[in-house]
Amino acid sequence: MPSVPRPIQEAAAAFDGLPGIGPRAALRYAYWLAAQPKDLILKSARAIQGLAEGVKRCAVCGAWSDDQGCIYCNDPKREGTSLCVVGTSQDIRVIEESGAFKGRYHVLGGLIDPIEGRLPENLNMQSLFDRLARPDNRYTEVILALDPDVTGDTTALYIMKKLAGSDLTVTRLARGLQNGAQIEYADGTTIADALQNRKKL
Repeated sequence: MPSVPRPIQEAAAAFDGLPGIGPRAALRYAYWLAAQPKDLILKSARAIQGLAEGVKRCAVCGAWSDDQGCIYCNDPKREGTSLCVVGTSQDIRVIEESGAFKGRYHVLGGLIDPIEGRLPENLNMQSLFDRLARPDNRYTEVILALDPDVTGDTTALYIMKKLAGSDLTVTRLARGLQNGAQIEYADGTTIADALQNRKKL
């Protein structure tokens, strides 16, 4: 892009790496941002910098948290015998909005997908099994709240095999979720129904 100023090229290159954003849309966003007042541009830059400096993964559950600590692990009111396993922190937000679950969470950081290079060892998987194997473990049920698609099924099968023979009850969200849908985009009612109608595997 020889005719495009370097700062706009660099901004477009950064946007191009975002999900669902192609080169043309990325360039359009970069031009739009360049046309905004400088204080808005700097405010956006500070917000992005805050993501790099102020957000970290909880050492226990893997959810995103800030300097105040994990709001899920630090909440004494949460029920401590049910552990809900999700793919991403966004999935927690949707489940919380449903109001149907009051237990604890474990975030895998993605789902198993060999084609994309996501293997169990690349995910927050071993910490899940370590957490369930601790002597002070009080969990009696593991709820697999994973996307109802191939990667979700693969991940669920892997976890089920690893937990086979344990005293844990392993359940998965009922198929109230449309096949191929992502939990992140499901509405609260669908999530609530899926949680309430979960089935033992």
